[in-house]
Amino acid sequence: MVRGTGPIPPVSAEQVREIQELLIRAGHDVGGADGKVGIQTRAAIKAMQMKFGLPADSYPTPELLARMRAGR
Repeated sequence: MVRGTGPIPPVSAEQVREIQELLIRAGHDVGGADGKVGIQTRAAIKAMQMKFGLPADSYPTPELLARMRAGR
């Protein structure tokens, strides 16, 4: 794991909803795609960050969304 540095880029509720939908498709239980970052969403985000070799801080980021869209 790598600790992130610097400020966390903002993501909109719409982007969070898309991340949640992609997480659900990847088999994660996030409690539904509502655009709100709760405990289940944070845990799933952290798992995907680790998978992609990103800083595993549980925060949704534009970079995570881009990687999830690309499937890599």
